[in-house]
Amino acid sequence: MVMWRVGRAYAAKKLREVDGIFGGELAGHYYFRDFYYSDSGILASLLILGIISRMKKQGVSVSQLISRISHYENSGEINYQINEKQKAMDKVVEHFRSQAEPEAFYDFDGYRMEYKDWWLNIRPSNTEPYLRFLCEAKSTELLESIKSQVEEIVESLK
Repeated sequence: MVMWRVGRAYAAKKLREVDGIFGGELAGHYYFRDFYYSDSGILASLLILGIISRMKKQGVSVSQLISRISHYENSGEINYQINEKQKAMDKVVEHFRSQAEPEAFYDFDGYRMEYKDWWLNIRPSNTEPYLRFLCEAKSTELLESIKSQVEEIVESLK
């Protein structure tokens, strides 16, 4: 797996560069090498329907198939309208780094910080005047704590 910037211009180029078979984004864009590195929701749907059909023949229901996937609580994409996007991003990173160093840190598309039980991504939108925030955690309580800390930081800069 290779993580990279969101957006077709970045995703298709990276997929071609690494000779990847498939790429996807949380926004619902799915890129395929065998489809000229282009986005196709229809092709993605057909592939998923094929998997569901094969599993059904094996006696595995969709809910059983989904239950096999590791589950994290997810914030969904939260958008903040703020003028000082970079300052807010830097303050979020500084805040969490002061508590503990992340296990992984990426800065190619905003910032992504990964910890043992959670991760976050905060980045400026490529197409709209927003600062985008997304987080996943192993528990609802942890997720809510991280969300409230980020919101407090961002709101303090408005």
